[in-house]
Amino acid sequence: MKIIRTMILFALMGLFVFSGFAQDSLEAQLQDLLGRRDQLKTDMQAANEAGDHDKYNQLATEWEALQAQISEIKNKLDADTEKKANAVKYYNEGNSFMKQGRYSDAVASYKKSLEYDSFNTKVHYNLGVAQYRTKDYHGALASFEKAVQLQADYVDAIYMKGSVLDKMGRDRDALNAFQAAVAYDPMYSKAYFGMGQVYMRINQNSQAVDALRQATDLDPTDDKAYTTLAQALSNKGDNKGAIAAADAAIAIKANNWKPYYLKALAANKTGKHEIAIAAAEGCLQYKAKYAGAYFEIGQAYQALGNKEKAIEFYKKCLDDRNWRPNAEHQIKYIEES
Repeated sequence: MKIIRTMILFALMGLFVFSGFAQDSLEAQLQDLLGRRDQLKTDMQAANEAGDHDKYNQLATEWEALQAQISEIKNKLDADTEKKANAVKYYNEGNSFMKQGRYSDAVASYKKSLEYDSFNTKVHYNLGVAQYRTKDYHGALASFEKAVQLQADYVDAIYMKGSVLDKMGRDRDALNAFQAAVAYDPMYSKAYFGMGQVYMRINQNSQAVDALRQATDLDPTDDKAYTTLAQALSNKGDNKGAIAAADAAIAIKANNWKPYYLKALAANKTGKHEIAIAAAEGCLQYKAKYAGAYFEIGQAYQALGNKEKAIEFYKKCLDDRNWRPNAEHQIKYIEES
């Protein structure tokens, strides 16, 4: 009887060990297939660019077969119900922490979820978002890249990868990610907005305007896109267009100081000084004592010939070290003229 029990015990132990090996083997196979898929994607792009349609079609057939293998292995991995239940439990816990703004706790929960299911693209994505919120940009980048590796057309993850690269100051890499996002989804307005921001930062204002116009065309309710468009148009010297874009932003969200300021700046440049004063006063309603707005009011009154009012508003800038030199210069110029 003891012999039988011992045999059963060893059989069960063997089953558990085999299950562990099977799980590890499946995960290793999946990693290998994902690597092969990445290479196949590169080869397909090369064949397409070379105009080799026969080669491209052959590779496309291989791609479909590979995708079927990947899906089959993923399904087998998903069959482990206990692991899946734990993965879901910690995933939901992470989502709850995200709603509460407890981003560090969310990171811990998502990582715990991935211990039970390391191939869940949504968990990798949510982990990346939580890491982004905690300013762990290197961790976030790795998470979004993993999500994209698991699902090549995961546009949200591609876009967030671009956003992380943008935060890291990797302008060209960020542009590549945003461009990849719109290649998969030409209607993805946020990616055009991201492109516009990067183009503007690297002083490619014409490209910035084009990208931001795409963003506002696709989402006419995006006040941030209109505000950034106003900035890009102003940088480009199109002050009339900048005023129109700022007005559009204000019409969508009236309590944001920045479009008022940009409107004041552009209005002064086009000689519309009364409009500049009104816009700068609007800015001050939502950003009290902002020296930039005071300076534009001073510029407007100076252009209108009201020296006393100009000096009054320039003096309001003197407490701001960034604006003080320009304000002092203007005061001196008026007093000596």
